[in-house]
Amino acid sequence: MKLTEFAIQLPQQAFPPGTYTFATSNDGQTTHALEIVGPGGLDERTTTFRGGQSADLTVTLQPGTYELYCPVGNHKQQGMDTTITISGTGPAGTSPPSPTGGGY
Repeated sequence: MKLTEFAIQLPQQAFPPGTYTFATSNDGQTTHALEIVGPGGLDERTTTFRGGQSADLTVTLQPGTYELYCPVGNHKQQGMDTTITISGTGPAGTSPPSPTGGGY
């Protein structure tokens, strides 16, 4: 997953239930972070990190819709906001392989 000014790039928007590590790189110039909110009160985030840095966020996702956004300043309002859908069945604790081999 890549964060830039002011967008979030994911390789896909739909996943089966399971545990995922979102390997997030800041390919922009300003500081960013990743926050995920969704069903069951899930509200997890990375630390804030500068351009050229990265952070991982591991979460267990159940069926439903989740919002992923940058909580820094007004970045969410500037377009750093997307949703993913978790549906179907999948073994908890697994992730489909990533096209880059390092999470999402």
